[in-house]
Amino acid sequence: MTKSIDITMPSLGADMTEGMLAEWLIKVGDKVQHGDVIAVLETQKGAIDMEVYDDGIISELLVKPPKTVPVGTLLGRLNDSGLAQNTLNETEQIIEYKISDDLDVRLVDQTSVNHIKTVINKKSDVIVNASPVVRKIASEQSLDLSMIKGSGFNNAVVLRDIELLIKEPNSKQASYLKDIKLAKMRSAIASIMSQSNKDIPHFYMSLEVSIDNAQRWLEQTNHDMAPQAHIILIALLLKAVAITLKTYPELNGFYLNDRFEQAKDINIANVISLRTGGVVVPLIANIDQLTVFETMKALRDITIRSRSVKSGGRLRNSELSGATITITNMGERGADCVFGIIHPPQVAIIGFGKVKKIAQVCGDKINIGEQLTICLSADHRVIDGILAAKFLNRLAKILQKPEQL
Repeated sequence: MTKSIDITMPSLGADMTEGMLAEWLIKVGDKVQHGDVIAVLETQKGAIDMEVYDDGIISELLVKPPKTVPVGTLLGRLNDSGLAQNTLNETEQIIEYKISDDLDVRLVDQTSVNHIKTVINKKSDVIVNASPVVRKIASEQSLDLSMIKGSGFNNAVVLRDIELLIKEPNSKQASYLKDIKLAKMRSAIASIMSQSNKDIPHFYMSLEVSIDNAQRWLEQTNHDMAPQAHIILIALLLKAVAITLKTYPELNGFYLNDRFEQAKDINIANVISLRTGGVVVPLIANIDQLTVFETMKALRDITIRSRSVKSGGRLRNSELSGATITITNMGERGADCVFGIIHPPQVAIIGFGKVKKIAQVCGDKINIGEQLTICLSADHRVIDGILAAKFLNRLAKILQKPEQL
């Protein structure tokens, strides 16, 4: 028996309320498998490859790109077996909901309708005065009307405003679009971090850790390797955190519905700064099951794809949702210590300061060693101080034996 499976606009984090379907990469009748990329989405995090999570045949594509729709909007369907169908099953509960004069969306249930109403209410204070024609052209050109100063009556955005923009040299238009994307990203960061700081009772703890052994191991391991294949310290840190979480799983999970839900997998998100400004936080899945070399390969891959579309493609939606804990690493140009703000519904974020040289007393001698400060921001609803301290000390001990990672 053929089963119809909905393809909806995914949520890539608590801060995401809508996304733009930029391009379909498949057509009706195409066979797809779990993990195949079927569309390109434009979100506050940038361009994202949208994966499909089931095997089947594409039966319907319901939204024509480019179009911005709320999270949960029905974009298309696939059949898990049999032939593609071009009509809707009349027994399915599809709700038509009109958002504005130029945007109708189809939703799979009342929950999605309620979500859209919430999105609309949140945006009620941002009213753009523009005609349907201007709105249509702006949608096709991926222009944000709220960021354009209108020259019409009552500051209305009129046709000449967007025509001038579209006719500008590519460099100016690219600069405009870059500014718009950065503004959206900063807005998303501000929203989720402000909410986190308000709702989550943070507490903070830090520990200074010697990394002499780790640095020696890295030097020995990288000695006969090509520079582009070198393992860097953050790969060791990620792997060490994953192993420590197996001993203290209370830090690995989510606070949802007034209780803690421990995650089955260890999916660590790593904050990556973008050269154009802002950050993106993709995850590496199941790091506890990877070797240090595999962790470094995965880290290099997501870093390249995060920073340069031309170098390696886009991030996938599965890499931006499902992280169980986050790490932020300041690197050599950073600060000695960094206490992050927890990304809900996670319950902890770990910050690594820059490596610095220190004087170490060894018997009657003073040696020069290296250390970094590990910082932990934790959710006090789930984690207590003694547990946080044990976690940090366990992590420090694991880093003293890098060869066992």
